[in-house]
Amino acid sequence: MSDETAVRQAGPGRIEDERVGHGRSGGYSDSGLIGQALAGAARLYAVPPASVAALLVAGVLLGAMGDVLLRAPDPVALNLSLWIASVALAALALHRRAGLALDRERVAWLVIGVVFAAGLAWRDSPPLRLVALGCATLSFALAAHRLAAAWVRRAGVLRYAGALALGALHAWTAGVLALVDAMRSTPRVETGRTAGWRHAAAVARGLAIAAPLVVVFGALFMSADAVFAELVSNVVRFDFGRIAGHIVLFSIAAWLSTGYLRGFLTGTELPPLPSRPQGNEGPGVLVSRRLMLGITEVATALAALNLLFLVFVIVQFRYLFGGDALVQVTPDLTYADYARRGFFELVFAVVLVVPVLLAADWLVDRRIRRDALVFRGLAGVQIGLVLAIAASALQRLRLYHASYGLTGSRFYAMVLLFWIGAMLVWLAATVLRARRDVFAFGALTSGLATVALLFVINPDAVIARTNVARMASADAPVRFDVAYATSLSADAVPVLVDALPALPRDAQCLLARHMLRHWPPDRDRSIRGWNWSAARASDAVREHEARLRSMLGPDQQCAAPGVG
Repeated sequence: MSDETAVRQAGPGRIEDERVGHGRSGGYSDSGLIGQALAGAARLYAVPPASVAALLVAGVLLGAMGDVLLRAPDPVALNLSLWIASVALAALALHRRAGLALDRERVAWLVIGVVFAAGLAWRDSPPLRLVALGCATLSFALAAHRLAAAWVRRAGVLRYAGALALGALHAWTAGVLALVDAMRSTPRVETGRTAGWRHAAAVARGLAIAAPLVVVFGALFMSADAVFAELVSNVVRFDFGRIAGHIVLFSIAAWLSTGYLRGFLTGTELPPLPSRPQGNEGPGVLVSRRLMLGITEVATALAALNLLFLVFVIVQFRYLFGGDALVQVTPDLTYADYARRGFFELVFAVVLVVPVLLAADWLVDRRIRRDALVFRGLAGVQIGLVLAIAASALQRLRLYHASYGLTGSRFYAMVLLFWIGAMLVWLAATVLRARRDVFAFGALTSGLATVALLFVINPDAVIARTNVARMASADAPVRFDVAYATSLSADAVPVLVDALPALPRDAQCLLARHMLRHWPPDRDRSIRGWNWSAARASDAVREHEARLRSMLGPDQQCAAPGVG
């Protein structure tokens, strides 16, 4: 069978490149084991021939943009937001060039990823920015998984995890397939002009391979011999270290963007396994129906877990709901232990409950009404017990920050508790009512919405405002944690500047010195590292510079009794 015939008989859902053949093409041989593996992968995830060159050009341009935007010493801020947005625009442009129908939901997920990436230029809090980058990565992976994104609304949690893993795999490895595409896609009839282009392309590839090697060995020889170093410096006045940095950053940005763009064009979903003929079930025959257990096995397991949770709640009832009075009368029990124990009990319980209930729902034959009712009752009891532990954990964390102040870890722990509680209620409303297919999408959208809400409410500003109000409203003198206040990001600076008059003298001096050092009024920040919160912090310090400097001592050291 010829290559063209094999291509025409390829399965649906994949774009096959009719120019992909066997043997030697354009100087590339796939006769070896590695070559055959690469050629096979290129055929499984094949891009249209017209997009091969455009894909490489887009990767080179995005690599150059990455080198311009992301190089040190500028921090990660607007620069990464712009680069991620450029990758999204390149994906849409290549998709249109390939003549493929553009699915609106794929565009929507790309837009969601770009919006979360914009958060890097909005807030300055490191945890918030890290979560935003994770949300952007997940959104881009969902957009690239299939050529139509309607699957996201009916997929499960494992499918989302698989899409993320395959998206990351394509980003790091599909650049090799793009190079294979370029070397294998040659015109059927070569003219003198096309042959010249092939020769020029071969020379360019050789130079690209030699460039990093020349830089590395040149740097080694210059370090080994002063005469050679002086000769090279006189002939070629280049900073090899700086050039090497540019090459590394360009290569990483180009490689990742090329891999992702290729995956977006082909889809990152694994190809379907070959189907087997179905007949009578027997040894060696693939059973199409999923494995199911009887309600007796599942009910026994769930009942045992329910009994464990019930005994735990009964035994720990005083600790779960004892509150402040219990802490005061219990020896060796601190607020930290009281809060942490409740929080991690909840986390471990949720780690047990959610996968167990999802697995049990998958194993039980829900078509039998009696079995479905038994499963629903046992699972509902288990969810109720976990929610009771969640309420206790929230109470413990409330007592914790009421006595010691609010910190980032405590704030995010409370947010996580609320979200976990909501997911348990959502699981009861969907999985236990035979609507499992919408559970994962609801969890996904609620998680993304929670992160977006965190950007709006500004956690570091809330933490600073809460700690200042706690000190002002306390009946007894309360110590203001200046060391922690100085560790907050630029998001909290406007709040702290306004609150300075209400703080003790030593706290005023330390905070004023910290703000003048880290967000000086005359700070010159490159547009690549621009961040809205950092700009607001500098503006606030500039506006109150005179008052801040008046709070510093004559030696500018804030040397106050009891202050380190």
